[in-house]
This record gives sequence, structure tokens and C-alpha cells, in this order.
Amino acid sequence: MHLLIPHASALDEAARHALSGLPLPRLAAQLARLSPAETWGSDAHSPQPPHQFALAALRGEPAPAAAAWAVEAGPELAWALLSPVHLAVGSDGVDVLPPAALNLSASDAAQLCALLRELWPEQDGWQWRLLDATHWALGHATALDGLQAASIERVAGRPIEPWLPDSRLLRRWQNEAQMLLHGHALNAAREARGEHPVNSVWIGDIGRSSAPPPDLTVDARLTEPLLSGDLAAWVEAWQQLDAGPLAQPLTSLTLGGERFARRFTLQPLSLLEKLKRRWKAPDAAAVLEAL
Repeated sequence: MHLLIPHASALDEAARHALSGLPLPRLAAQLARLSPAETWGSDAHSPQPPHQFALAALRGEPAPAAAAWAVEAGPELAWALLSPVHLAVGSDGVDVLPPAALNLSASDAAQLCALLRELWPEQDGWQWRLLDATHWALGHATALDGLQAASIERVAGRPIEPWLPDSRLLRRWQNEAQMLLHGHALNAAREARGEHPVNSVWIGDIGRSSAPPPDLTVDARLTEPLLSGDLAAWVEAWQQLDAGPLAQPLTSLTLGGERFARRFTLQPLSLLEKLKRRWKAPDAAAVLEAL
């Protein structure tokens, strides 16, 4: 089995501190038996996180397309991930509240999608997939081709300005969605309950995709806690990973951080290398910190 773990590390000092003292014995054991192979990514400012580049490479594709992977769609349609967000205006600019922090119910999500279908109607060739309450996929045969935008995984919990798309079409769609959402009865009810209104959407992760490799398992349980800034939940998810999937006999392991995704594979070792690893196992914390 090839296991891929997105958001296994973070550049935030609090997250690094939380990982430094976290015992992950099964991760350490996997790193002791597997050897470093490919590395993807460059820095924390690329529009897509490194694990998406790893996924694209493993599928033999030139570019990431997270929405297409999410719906397991074929190449006949391009897809975008449409994420409901709350834009919080502060003295230093506009921040994007992580979608999970909205605590949207399935019925709320369905109402919002029904409203937004006015902008992307099915009679114009658009297809919708409600993956869950905060992940909506929008597909079209031609209208999304050539459009590029940052992943919601880059934008969530951060100022919006550095990540705004260059495309005038994407900006127009976002503005039109904001106008539809403004003053909507559902948002008025949410505000009356003390909840954040859904005052915008983020359109990103655009592309086409083919079928995933049959042996690939993507375990994304670290993603939502990290994007929401819940380090206690992130650490707990890491402990669950270590006790469960990382206890399995893996032939390949890919760990994704904010700058790099690194793959480790089962390779023949010389006797000297086996002895080295027996006496000094790889430092799991150091491997995560380097991502």
C-alpha cells in the first residue's frame, strides 16, 4: 500500500513545537525501513500545496487538480472546488475563515448551493457535486479550461490578498456570489444565532484528472484541524494515524508539508545501510520539520 498524508507538517512555530515532543513510534519505524525517493514542491507560496503535486505526479499528470480527484472524475470535464467561506474584514485586511469553522449543516449547504446554481446553471452545461457540507465541486466541459487559482488549503485562515486570482472571470464570479449571498435569509438566521454568515466562496483547485493509482490511499485527517488552527485536534489526528494506518506494512509513504512533499519507498539495502539504520534510526521529527 502507498499511503499519502497531506499536512503532515507546518511552518507555524506552535505546530512545530507540538510535533517536536510528539512520540510517533510507527512513523519512525516506517522511516527506518523505507528510503527517501522523490521530492515535490519548492516553497510555501505556491498556489497548490506540495501533496497535490505529488498526487499529480503519481497519476502521471502535469498539474494538480484537487477538485477532480475529489469527485473521482474522468478527463471529460474540468472541475473546480467551490468552498463556502466567511471573509472577515479587519484593520490589517481581509482574512479567509476556514470553511470547517462555519459549522455548516448539510441542509444549509444544500440551500446555499441551490442559490448559487443561478450563477452556474445546469442548462449551461455545469455539473454540481456536494461532496460534503463545505466541499462543493463545480464541473464544465470547457468553461474552466485555462483558469488557475490557489487551493483553498493555501488560503484558509490567511489574508486573502496574496492569493487572489489573476483571472478577471474568477474575480467576477466571486463578486457575483458575494452579491447573491449578501442579505440572504439563511445568513440572517445564522447571524441571529451568533454564527458567521457565508458571505463569499473560494473557487480553486481547478483541473482535470484521471483515475487514481489502485494502491494509493490518501489519509487527509490532518487537514481540517491544521487549517482551522486546532493544534490539539491535529496532534490527536497524528496519534490516530500513528496507531492505525502507519502500523500497516507500507511499500511507499508520502508526507506532505507546506513546502515539500517527500516520498519514501521500499528499496534493497546494503548490509552496511541496514546496520546504520539499526543503530541510528531516522529522526521522524527532523523529517517532518524539513517538509
